[in-house]
Amino acid sequence: MSTQDDLTQHLNNSLYGPPQAKPDERRHYLGSLRERAVLFITNDQLKTPAALPAVKQAMAAHAGDAHYKLLLNGKLATTLTAPFMAAATAQAFAFTLINDDNAGEGPTDCGALITSDTAINQATITLTTPTPDPDKPAGFFDRLFHS
Repeated sequence: MSTQDDLTQHLNNSLYGPPQAKPDERRHYLGSLRERAVLFITNDQLKTPAALPAVKQAMAAHAGDAHYKLLLNGKLATTLTAPFMAAATAQAFAFTLINDDNAGEGPTDCGALITSDTAINQATITLTTPTPDPDKPAGFFDRLFHS
């Protein structure tokens, strides 16, 4: 490589940062990678009652391990992210608010991610929510609000 190429590469790295592998995947996972994810929750799923218990359970499973942390979408309302920050603080679990171009505000963008600093390749990382049983009769409030 010539001196001119080295200088150009150095200037580009200074201006734009070093090149990263899988930039699209990093945007989807709040700057992390799929292979490092333990639990992925979308912005819409953060609003569901199942999200906070799932995050607490995943944090408890990795408590005391400095390789894991919670990433939260910093572009979301504080009222939505505050319970997750409080849970992480209560469990002494590291967390970071991501408020750069990696954080999206769409319904399927990442709202919360528990991630490792090394590859773990966990098979299932998405929040699973129980589907309603069509044979089960609707409760009083279900009939009231969905009629």
